[in-house]
Formats: sequence, structure tokens, C-alpha cells
Amino acid sequence: MNDKDKFASMYQNLLLSARPSSNNKEAIKRNLHAMQTIIRKHRQQLNRFARERGQMLRDQFVLDPKEVNLSRIKRGKTGDIAALTKLAQKKEDTRILRLVNLRFSDPSKATKFGSVGELISSWVKEPEASSDDELGRLQRNIFVAKVRATASYLRSVIKSTEKSLLIASFDNSQSNHIASALVSFAFSGALLGDDGTSSAEPMEYKEIRLLIGGVSKDVSSFDSFLSLLDEIVSGSSKNEVDAPSFMNDSIATTKAVLNLIDRHLKNSEVLLLFSSGDITIPSDVMEDLTAKGCGVHCHDGDIIGDRLQREGAKKGDITITLAWDTYDDLDLHVHTPSGKHIYYGDRVSDDELCTLDVDMNAGGKQSKEPVENVFAGDLDKKKEAPHGRYKVVIQNYAYHGSRNGSAIPFRVIVDKNGEKETFTGECTGSGESSNVVITEFDYNGRTIPFPISEEERTAFGTSNMVNLTASTGQTLDSLGQLVETLFRLEHLDQTRQLVNDNETGEEEMDVGEGSTRRPLVAEHGRLEVTSRDLLHINLAKLPQTFHEMVGKEFGGGPTLAEECARQMSVRMIAEKIPVSELKRNGYPDNIVKLVNQIMATAC
Repeated sequence: MNDKDKFASMYQNLLLSARPSSNNKEAIKRNLHAMQTIIRKHRQQLNRFARERGQMLRDQFVLDPKEVNLSRIKRGKTGDIAALTKLAQKKEDTRILRLVNLRFSDPSKATKFGSVGELISSWVKEPEASSDDELGRLQRNIFVAKVRATASYLRSVIKSTEKSLLIASFDNSQSNHIASALVSFAFSGALLGDDGTSSAEPMEYKEIRLLIGGVSKDVSSFDSFLSLLDEIVSGSSKNEVDAPSFMNDSIATTKAVLNLIDRHLKNSEVLLLFSSGDITIPSDVMEDLTAKGCGVHCHDGDIIGDRLQREGAKKGDITITLAWDTYDDLDLHVHTPSGKHIYYGDRVSDDELCTLDVDMNAGGKQSKEPVENVFAGDLDKKKEAPHGRYKVVIQNYAYHGSRNGSAIPFRVIVDKNGEKETFTGECTGSGESSNVVITEFDYNGRTIPFPISEEERTAFGTSNMVNLTASTGQTLDSLGQLVETLFRLEHLDQTRQLVNDNETGEEEMDVGEGSTRRPLVAEHGRLEVTSRDLLHINLAKLPQTFHEMVGKEFGGGPTLAEECARQMSVRMIAEKIPVSELKRNGYPDNIVKLVNQIMATAC
């Protein structure tokens, strides 16, 4: 009797044994076991047959998709995986498709994230301990490994320091919160190893404190740091500062920062502030910080600020900015109090007080990180924007990559009177049917004074303030340069101290306390490192081949290095700064040589 007949016979016996009149439990059990034995035998034969023909995964998927796991996919043959993928696509089984895509993934070989935005978009929630979610656990392990690689990279550019560091992020901005946590953990010296150990010797640092939303956060271990990232990305981390006093529409205000300085910043400590707000620091506060040996560095890890700087956007008395993350052609429309409609077809108002200065992705794919900008009034000339009612409309002119009819998310920031309001929305469709009125507001003039040249400067607007520097960017390279900037400033302070001590000894002079501290504003005759100079140094350190390539792309003329040297020469001649100051501040030899040649020619 073959297996088919045996199975049919046992099945009939099972039915008879299960009748109420019979109720023979032993017979029921015997027949079930015999049937299961035949099933296992034929399943093994089927698997052997499928494996020999490279169809095991596909056949397992047909019988029971849950039986197809990552380990089996890793052992699968190329043809079998192709057949499985085709069938999974037909059945729209996303779990199988993701497992196929991740079959070569190895958390131990994970590379660092390229930016804060990539980290946020790649975040995977920790699966429950009792969960059998193999895919979720693998994706989480890869995410954790990439976080570890990212922190390791930032750790690699850090040196021992005698400075204490207060790191703070006040905005309701995931980008700034994540960036502040990354930098804090890098400075903390906490161990990075999977098993809680590290092959490298722990580095020694002075006190590192992190405040997010006004609340102290723990990054003393990798586990606590990872929990903080989960808290921020999942949205469970909330600002706990006094919102009416400290915040305005999710952006930190100057008052919030001044309260932070007053309550938390210690003598000889550096404040590293992550904020999208253009914080204004009054001159008396800066003088007090200088006297205490403190410094303030503001970093905007929000991508919008980075995009505005990239496109050379101008800031007005009122500034309205649109940002989105696709190749599609969104457009910013602003209706002014006079009734003028400012948009790509009519960029400047009749009185020249309202201007669209940045318009992107018109005519096809240009950037996946676009921004558009309208400014009203002129801060440099102290001209107010026209008073009255403004209406801001966002339109999708055309799809350039996204599926027709899909929704395109966007953000709009309205900056006026030193305060920023953030709005989010989405355009669906194209042309006028996609119009979204994102906000309307009345403007009755400035309620705060215009910025004064040196008495009161904003963090991101300053160029020659020494103890107040700024930077932008959410890429990992930007954060690495931020860390290097902090050490460059500290190294200059130490060098300045040594130079001044030497001069004091030679001249046998009694120098009063505080004579060696950094000046508030860059002095004539000395090249103090400011935000402008930090940019010049970074440009100058790019490889010579890069400078030459940029020059060729722009039709010849001076290279980037030569243009950098020319700008430095103009400033040094005007302010009577000797060439030796360039070397003291870390400029490469090739730039020093170029500046020397240009200054000699000018003479």
C-alpha cells in the first residue's frame, strides 16, 4: 500500500474512532501520529525536490509564508530568491521583500550616517522583547550599529580639553536635538563597544552638560544615549521650559538664551547652542562673558538654515521661507499689503521693498533639498517692510518625480521682529488647484530695534565678533567641523596666553587680571578668529585640485584659493594686519604664500 492509500485509510479510521459511540482516544492518537509521519516524510521530499531545482523558498512561501525567514533566504540560491521575490511582489508581501533586500546586511560592518536627517529617517523602534519580529530586530540592530559608527567618527576628531562645555538645544527641532545629543555623547568619553568595553583608552574631559528643552539629559553611557535618541525621534521628548517666556512657536528666543546664560553657564565654560533662531546677544552680556572667560558658539542643525546659506538668500525685516524635500516644483507666493503678488513671474514689488530672491526646481529636477525665499524691507538700510496684511500661498507648479496626484509635504518659516513661526502643510495636485493658503498675518512695524553694528549682533549675522561664533549644517561633516572649531578656538586661547606670558616676562610688566582674554570684537592689526575666518580656513584647507576644478567650472579666472587669498589681503591691508597673523591662526602655507604675494604687489 502506498502512502496515499495509507493516509486515506488512516483518515477513515480517525473518523470512525472520533464518533461519540466509539470515543477511542488511543485509536485517535495512533491514527493522528501516523498521518503526521506521512506528512513530514512528504514535506521533506518536497523540500529536497525544491532545493535540487532551486525552488525551495518559493514553495515554502506558497505553503506557509511565515516559514520563510532571513536565515533561509541567506542560504537560498540566486534563482530561488528571484522566484521568491517575483511571487512576493505579486502577493504584495512587504516583509519578504524587505528580508530579501537585507539578506546581505551585516550590522558589524555598518557605516556612519551621512547626516542628522538620514539618522532620523532611518530610525527603527526597539521591538518588544517577546516579539518574534525578525525583520524589525535586524533593522534595529543595523540602526544601532550605524549610530555607533557615527558617534565613533565624531569621537575621532575630539582631543582632550580643559574646557567645560554646556550644550543646549531649546527649539522643538528634531534635527537640533539629535545633533546636540550626538555631539554631547562624543564629548562624554562614554564607551562604545557592543559588550560595554572599548579597545581605546577613555579620554579625559572636564564637565559636559546637555540640556534639551530646558531639561538635563544623560548621555553618560551608550544605552542612555540611545534611549535619548529614541525619545527625540519618537516625539516623546517635550520642551519643559516655561514656554511663554522662553519660546516662540517652537523657536528659542533671545530671552531663553539669556536666561540659560544667567542660570547655567559657569566661569570659563563654553556654551554650544543648537538653535534655528538668530539669537541676539547684547553687548553688555558679551562683555560680561568675555570677562568670565566664556564663549558662545551657535550651530543651526536645521536643514532649512543650511539651504538658505547655500543659496545666498537674503534676510529682510520680514523673511518668508519655503522648504520641501522632493524634485517637484513648489512655488512660494506672497500677497503684500499693497495688493502686489510676489512670485516667480513677478519677483520684485514696485517699491522694491518685497523681493523673491530664491526660486528652485523650475523647469525640471534640480535639487532634492530645495528652498525658496521672499524678503520684505532691508535690515542693512534699516527699512521696514510695508505695513498691513500679508498672505502666503504655496502651489505645486508641476510634478518632477513624485507620482501625479500625490501629496508633497512642505515647511514655511515666517521670520519677523526677531521671532520665527513655523508652519507645515502639503500640496496635492498641480497648478491653482493645489494652492494652499498657509498663513495670513498683519504687520504693524518693528517692535524691536534694528540690529546695531557692533553693540548688538545676532549669532548667525555676526562676522567679526570673537567670542560669538556660529555655524550651520546637519551633515556629519558639518558636525565634525563644529567639533574641530571648538578645539581651534581653545587652542588659540592657549597660544594667546603663552604669547602674552612671554611678553610679560620679557618686559617685566605687571599685567592686570584678564589682560590675556579674547577681545569682544576683532581688533585692528590682529587677525582674531571669527565666523568669517573659520569659513576662510575651511575653504583654504580644501585640496589644491579641488580649487583648480572649481576655477575651471566657472570659466577660468582666479581659483577658489586665490579668491580666498584676495579677500584676506584686502582686509589685512585695510586693517594693517601682518601676514604672520595668518600662520598663527592656522591658515595653510599655500594661502599664506598667496596673500604675501598679493600684498607685496599691492605695495
